Amino acid sequence: MTLSKLSNTARSAIHRFVFGSFLATAVLAGSGAAYAASGAAETQAPRQDKDARREHRPKDPARLIKRLDKNGDGKLAVAELPEKAQKRLGKADTNKDGTLSAEELKAHAEQHKKARAAKQQARFARSDKNGDGFLTRDEVGDKRWERVKAADANRDNRVTDDELRAARPARKQPAAR
Repeated sequence: MTLSKLSNTARSAIHRFVFGSFLATAVLAGSGAAYAASGAAETQAPRQDKDARREHRPKDPARLIKRLDKNGDGKLAVAELPEKAQKRLGKADTNKDGTLSAEELKAHAEQHKKARAAKQQARFARSDKNGDGFLTRDEVGDKRWERVKAADANRDNRVTDDELRAARPARKQPAAR
């Protein structure tokens, strides 16, 4: 049967169907290309400072100094820092000259990293009631075990401090979009 033998209403319906199908295909193809482009952008290397916050690594001190140097003299005065940062980073000024060097910031970050690791080890030791180097359900309780057991890489129902440390970066990753 040819298109000319159909009624005007039937022909019109077929034309609308074909045009609608074409339009839907074009929209889907366009949105697929946009999705692929956005996915490609998200798989590129994330910015340094976002990684630093996520993994609690110190930011590049030179970039930090350049970004916060309000008067543009190439030095980061403690007074140029935001109020909360003055309290935290003011301690990094070991030579008490009122400015923060990249070396002072690096040393402060390393000291902070070591203190944080010591706190985490102490927390693990407090939870490890029998001192065997493992956390088990009976030591941490059912509610906390539900969170801790995700770190049990070898599925032996015992979690070591190393397993907890290894699982921590994966837990802090932002949710996929």
